[in-house]
Amino acid sequence: MKALATSDIDPRVLRSLRDELSPDLELVLDEHSISLKSVEPPSWVQFFAEGPWWLKTLGAYVALYVAEIVKEAGKQTWKSRAKIVHASVTAGDKVLKLARALAKLRESLPAHSKLVLGLPVPDDYFGIRYDLVARDEDLMASEIALFVSYIPQVEQLVESEGLRNGNVTGPLMLLVRDDLALKVTWMNRKTLTVEERTLCLTNEAQPTVAGDASPIGGGSLN
Repeated sequence: MKALATSDIDPRVLRSLRDELSPDLELVLDEHSISLKSVEPPSWVQFFAEGPWWLKTLGAYVALYVAEIVKEAGKQTWKSRAKIVHASVTAGDKVLKLARALAKLRESLPAHSKLVLGLPVPDDYFGIRYDLVARDEDLMASEIALFVSYIPQVEQLVESEGLRNGNVTGPLMLLVRDDLALKVTWMNRKTLTVEERTLCLTNEAQPTVAGDASPIGGGSLN
């Protein structure tokens, strides 16, 4: 897993994170930083790895989380079940270790900074991005588990839509809805319209195309 941050992030907090995750989770720090110029420059730390790394490293633990999250589906939102799910995890859980370390990291970052998980597809700059919104380790662990659980379907979508071939402007953004479905959005490079697909944990993608031609918001780098 590789970490890249904007220039406002203190490299020392990332080195501390790397040491905290070792040896269970290998973190490589990109020594380059991203400088973005605007009235209010974005601030973020992104953690990118190929799909097989996420699945091999966290997959066994993710299955336990997802089973607990969906157990009461329809009765409570998955976010409201985060503490219950947390109570069921076992010692040595790498998902929880990562969540705990990232929650601690967030406390050391500027208030507006984002934590982003992702895949370096179609490149390792924009990539596929999933913003972690939680500030506590319970909810963050569930967010991480859901992100990893959807990786196989997201990779299938990338191939079926030909998104590796320069057909995308900017990042592919992922968002888990309250009903556990995953919304995937990106800007079509040729038509400059925002396209959207919805994935479910057990079903194939349900294709829909948004009619809005405005740029994707909430996760762009500039």
